[in-house]
Amino acid sequence: MADISIVPGIGHSRIVAWLKWLLPMLAAALLLIVGAWPQLRSSFDKLGQDLPRIDLREARDLRMASPRFVGLDRENRPYTVIADVGRQSPEKDDLVTLEAPKADMTLSSGAWVALHAMTGLYRGQTRRLDLFGEVSLFHDNGMTFVSDSAQVDLTDSTAEGHEKVNGHGPAGEIESEGFQILEKGDVIVFTGKASALLNSARETPE
Repeated sequence: MADISIVPGIGHSRIVAWLKWLLPMLAAALLLIVGAWPQLRSSFDKLGQDLPRIDLREARDLRMASPRFVGLDRENRPYTVIADVGRQSPEKDDLVTLEAPKADMTLSSGAWVALHAMTGLYRGQTRRLDLFGEVSLFHDNGMTFVSDSAQVDLTDSTAEGHEKVNGHGPAGEIESEGFQILEKGDVIVFTGKASALLNSARETPE
């Protein structure tokens, strides 16, 4: 059997030699980083500015492009609610805020009503739509009126508002302090102090 001899100190000598080479290199690298740090920091700051900013509030909300809600009222008449943008908060799953909402309702007579506004709130469970800002209502009999707000119950195709109303149609013009759409959408009542200027009153006899 061959003899195996171990020479002590050879491994230790190699480690010492390796460290003598590595430590000066690390020291030189640190000096380079310290000298170049102002420029590196400027580059990092610029990179951070170029990265897109994330609004955590928007991340918590569900944003929907062109949302569309379709259903039937108690009389199985169709209705539709659409908007440019919808946002649903996780804390209130039933509530959706709408930008530029529009709603269409079919009445029992077969006529239809269209509404649109600047903003709105839609509650899916109760099927209620609250509209705000330049609320316009158009009835297919030619009647159009505008108010600042309106509350729409899509379950029975009715609506009401309690702010100033300006309207016009084939019969003339009307102003009032509010309105109601009753009888399953077929009757429009102007509430509060109301004044009307009928087209027949404008006619002068020949």
